[in-house]
Amino acid sequence: MVDDDFDYTGLHAFVFIDSVDPGKNIREVIDALRELGPPPDGPVSFASEMVGGYLGFAHVRTETLAELQDLIAGELWRRGAHCAHCVEAGVAHVGARLKGVKRSTPEVIAIVRVRTNPGALGDVLEAMADEGGPLRETFKGASVIFGDFDILLQLGADSFEAVAADVYGPLQRIDGIVSTDTAFTDARRYRD
Repeated sequence: MVDDDFDYTGLHAFVFIDSVDPGKNIREVIDALRELGPPPDGPVSFASEMVGGYLGFAHVRTETLAELQDLIAGELWRRGAHCAHCVEAGVAHVGARLKGVKRSTPEVIAIVRVRTNPGALGDVLEAMADEGGPLRETFKGASVIFGDFDILLQLGADSFEAVAADVYGPLQRIDGIVSTDTAFTDARRYRD
């Protein structure tokens, strides 16, 4: 579990592992990333194999952009994480609370990469985080990101069916979303 003091400080990045070295499987790569440890001693807040648009996912934290670049080109690469990545620019607010992606490890989760219409990012983020909105039952966090997508959304519930229902139902009805790319994991397997 990540120390709360590090949840919203430093530079956070998300790693989407799309291939692994020959002779390795994604579970070995995820285990190798998890060995780096969580903050404050290590950079890996969360790592999981996924089912969907990519093989694996990790949330990493460093203090600076240079440290992040060194982590991606160094330890992540050596441990087999060949990936696309993005940097967090901001997080959703639910009331006074910040709710970014992968600050907790609930049950079955979906990590959804979201593209928005130009100028719609703020409205989409607000609709996702609305406590009375369409995702109220499964919303766990959302982050504005720099990269190929605009928002990274985390949904979670006790079952795959509950999470998938919100991905393919209420999420798709939020105005301003152009496209989504979703992957799932049962995060209970990674509880310490």
